[in-house]
Order: sequence, then C-alpha cells, then structure tokens
Amino acid sequence: MATHRYSIWIDAKPELVWEIFTELDRIPEWQTGGPVVTDVSGRGDVAGTTYAVRRGPGVAHTTVVEAIRPSRYHSRTDAYLGLWFDTIAHLVPENGGTRLDLEAHTHWPRGMRLLGRLVEAVVLSGHEAHREMESLKLLAETSPQ
Repeated sequence: MATHRYSIWIDAKPELVWEIFTELDRIPEWQTGGPVVTDVSGRGDVAGTTYAVRRGPGVAHTTVVEAIRPSRYHSRTDAYLGLWFDTIAHLVPENGGTRLDLEAHTHWPRGMRLLGRLVEAVVLSGHEAHREMESLKLLAETSPQ
C-alpha cells in the first residue's frame, strides 16, 4: 500500500466545498482525464452511494464509505488491473475558508506492486492531484457563496 497526501486552502466555507466535492455531476468539472460518471445509485454525499467513472476504455467503481457533512468523506474505488484505493478527505474550517486535506491509499494486487509503483509515479503523481485540487479550488472560489 502507498499513501499520498495533499492539502490546499480554499477561500470558501466548508459547506460550499463539500457541495462541489460530493456532487457527482460536478466530477468532470474538476477531475482530470475527462471522466464520465455513470451507474449512480444514491447521492454523492451519502454513505452507501455507488457510481462508476469512465476514463477512456477503463471504468472505476466507487462506493461512498463515510460521509460526515461537511467535514469528512471516505470513498473506496475498484479501478483497473486489480488496483483499489481509498480516498479520505478532511474539510477543516481555517482563516474564514477551508483547508482540504486529502489522503489517497492505493492497493495493488500481489505480483503487480512493482508496476503499481511505476504507475503511481507517472499517473497518480502529485501533479495530477495538484491539478484536480486547483480546479476544485477555482470552482469553489468562483461559486456564489
């Protein structure tokens, strides 16, 4: 298992950041790779919700494990080649805005860990996470509050 951590301060209240982060229809607005959300069962801000995200030929299936409005969000995604990952977001009020702390725990199946490390270094790098968090920040800061 590998753990990656990212943090960003957003000039918007936690409730607004939560709304954008958990609204499944808004995923294509801030996530990279041209995601298309399908097969939604439930709402993104409710534990037990499931949905699929298609990027190119691959499809990842996500389940919302925990959703504590507006402070903690945990999802588990079954992705490609046996990869699965947990994403945990903490939204913390700070200086009139929100600090979003994100943890991503990736799990590769036995026998693919070396390939997994290479993919993480290239694809799941901090660069992609940084771009997504900057896009989320821009959406929240330009949304009516």
